Formats: sequence, structure tokens, C-alpha cells
Amino acid sequence: MKLSSVDYYLNWPISIKLKNLRKFIIANLEKKGDLIRWSIVDIQDSIDSFGTKKLKIKVVLAN
Repeated sequence: MKLSSVDYYLNWPISIKLKNLRKFIIANLEKKGDLIRWSIVDIQDSIDSFGTKKLKIKVVLAN
């Protein structure tokens, strides 16, 4: 088993409420590989008018 650590950037749309954020993040990260652990490192407001935020997530995947 090979572990890899990557920084992943994900747009957080305004339609996703805070209580559903974990499920949204996991659903997107599982597309990249077998998820071992993850953590939100940074949240930035977007400059667009849609109100989305950009999440920087540190991810450890098993391949």
C-alpha cells in the first residue's frame, strides 16, 4: 500500500449548508482514491458574486 499526501482545493458552493459540508467534502475526496484522513487547512472567500468559498484541504490517500 502506498500513501500519498496532497493539497486539494475544493469550491464550497453557497447551496451546501455547514451541517452537510463533511458529507460534501468526503464525496468529492473519495473520487481521488481511498481516503485515510483529511483536514481543512484554509478557507478563502471567492471574488465572484456567487458567494462560493474555496477550501484548501490536506488529504492522505492510499493507492
